[in-house]
Amino acid sequence: MKLIDKDALVAEIERKEKYAQTLGDNAINGSMQQFYDGMKECCQQLSVFLDTLEMKEVDLEKETDKYIFENFHGSETLGFFANRTKEEPNWKDIALCAKHFFELGLKAQKGESV
Repeated sequence: MKLIDKDALVAEIERKEKYAQTLGDNAINGSMQQFYDGMKECCQQLSVFLDTLEMKEVDLEKETDKYIFENFHGSETLGFFANRTKEEPNWKDIALCAKHFFELGLKAQKGESV
């Protein structure tokens, strides 16, 4: 799954809308004018839709610190990591870490509390 920068997308849609406006203003007949008006309307509707999407911010530094503390500093609630104290992580630790942050990203994307 790939995420795109919403601000960049909005800027591109606005650029296309202005382009359609310019072409519509210079249209040589009514059919072309209607075409570019439709293009401009499409851009406006996309912008309205994008405004309805909620973007969740995640404090990655805070989440990383929390993860390291809970998993490598003797948390008694996490089974496998219990009683571990500042050891070098092994491959299983790294895989579990990657899984945790992948799931965190999915939760943020769905709008769930993280």
